[in-house]
Amino acid sequence: MDVDTKLEIIRSEPFEEAITDAELRTLLETKERPTHYLGLEISGMPHIGHLLFGGKKINDLRRIGAKTQILLADWHTVANRKMDSDWNRIRKASDFYRKMFNVFCPGTDVVLGSDLYHNNDEYWKELMNAAVRTTMARATRTLIIEGRSQTDTLHVSQYIYPIMQAMDIRALGVDIPHAGMDQRRVHVLAKELFKDLKFGTIVPLHHHLMPAMTSQLKFKEGESKEERVAEMKMSKSKPGSFIPAVATADEIRKTINAAWCEAKVVEGNPVLLLCRYAILPIENNLLVERKREHGGDRTYSSYRELEADFASGKLHPADLKSAVAASLDRILTPVREELLRTGDLMEAFRK
Repeated sequence: MDVDTKLEIIRSEPFEEAITDAELRTLLETKERPTHYLGLEISGMPHIGHLLFGGKKINDLRRIGAKTQILLADWHTVANRKMDSDWNRIRKASDFYRKMFNVFCPGTDVVLGSDLYHNNDEYWKELMNAAVRTTMARATRTLIIEGRSQTDTLHVSQYIYPIMQAMDIRALGVDIPHAGMDQRRVHVLAKELFKDLKFGTIVPLHHHLMPAMTSQLKFKEGESKEERVAEMKMSKSKPGSFIPAVATADEIRKTINAAWCEAKVVEGNPVLLLCRYAILPIENNLLVERKREHGGDRTYSSYRELEADFASGKLHPADLKSAVAASLDRILTPVREELLRTGDLMEAFRK
């Protein structure tokens, strides 16, 4: 596969950016099998943003020959005060994440943070070397993660968190650190630390975030790009805003039916964005089933055509929602069937 074809696959939806495009091309020209990783804090029940957005891009990178890895960041969960820092719950939840990605991203290595750090003196030495090169002000700027803002009360463990992320990249031998756009500042810090510590070059890759389903996306004047994406994304703490990765057909339908989707309004429409960034890239089309008097069935293979019909009123919100719910159920069924066979793991997500 030539470099231009690889770049086309990498830049397909839900791709947002590479830092930088030139360095990504150089990497692909000089390394046949670059190493990738996506790090995930075990912070609760994963939703379709984790699976369909992150997982889709992982599968793209496997297609171009990259070695793909997922780090289940259990120590980061403790550092960020998630899941009550209960190691029993974290272990069970990690097993859940592992099985989920084994189904959706076959062939991707899934690594547990505890295993990566065990008896790894070099990791902790390099962590300290990175920490002494990072000011508190610089660390604070990275902390728009998982919905936090710079005005939140932060704990010392949370300042260690971004330094750990940078050294995870080093410990795993990563060329392409990958995450949603909310992790951009962390990856910029990591890139700077790699240069300062003479570790070589990394090329961070970011995908779009799945928006919350409950309202139209609107941004405040003067917000940074990172602040905007942190505000827009699905959040497990906001009821109705997210769809669990193991949602049943009925749960999917109820959430989509309740989603914000005003007729003819394209801008900030979370149902359309779900089509653009997940359903069409994964399924390659969207089947809208309608009665003949309402226009009959229509299959969309182009987001541009879908958006145009919705904007003109040719496609009604109810018909769009029905099609989206059916597609999501079809995509999630293999994952749901595999994970629901392991009922005891669901206990990890219950307080």
